[in-house]
Amino acid sequence: MKNRGVKLAKKAFQLRPKRFSVVWMLPNFLTICALIFGLQAMYQALFGNWDNVIIMIIIASVFDMLDGRVARLLKSTSEFGMHLDSLSDFVVFGAVPALAVYLWMDKPQDNIFWIVIVLYVICSALRLARFNSELSERPSYAKNYFNGVPTPAAAFLMLFPLAIEGYLNEYMLKSFDIIGFWIVFISISMVSNLPTFSGKVFQVPKSLVIPMLIILALLSNAIISNPIKGFITLVLVYILSLPFASIFYLRLKKKAEALNIKT
Repeated sequence: MKNRGVKLAKKAFQLRPKRFSVVWMLPNFLTICALIFGLQAMYQALFGNWDNVIIMIIIASVFDMLDGRVARLLKSTSEFGMHLDSLSDFVVFGAVPALAVYLWMDKPQDNIFWIVIVLYVICSALRLARFNSELSERPSYAKNYFNGVPTPAAAFLMLFPLAIEGYLNEYMLKSFDIIGFWIVFISISMVSNLPTFSGKVFQVPKSLVIPMLIILALLSNAIISNPIKGFITLVLVYILSLPFASIFYLRLKKKAEALNIKT
């Protein structure tokens, strides 16, 4: 038995590829780019450059969006890439936004506020772990929806107060109560069963293709010409989409349950 185990181990080692193609490396390189921009956002946060923090996270999210799609397009998905992507997402969209908000709040010594910051980081880790474990368990009608707010969207929501601070100076936005409640809301939404649009298999009716392209072009132009205002618009659109996602998801769920009952 021992010799047989040694032979199987040697055979498995021989089957492992000794070289990897550039096609296999490209999605992982995009993930590393996302991680680099996330770390750059943390670096900018240390010096209080909040606009740069937001811009770096926007760029990181673009790379994070591309890596999985490029991997599927090139048929180079791998377990290594999945784990690398999750670790990168935890740092970029979990730890970095939490640190940025803590520094933006002038490093308060309040233990309760620090607990709230830690809560966000923990929930982002739980969100990523749940996503990876549920990849093959989603029903067909739910393929276009996430369970809970994904970590990139949560990071955008987390940084939203930093973006609108300049427009709401008179409203005392930097309040421990307001920001603390906002962070708790985001943390709970990540680990909740709230349906949110994923956009992975989202289909646009033929009549709406041109209007949708115009809207995307205007939004892209807003982000490029004024990243902060574009970021604010993007976050507001996402917040407004949350109730619609729940409505559409429940309709699909009821239809699926009705079909199962009839059959």
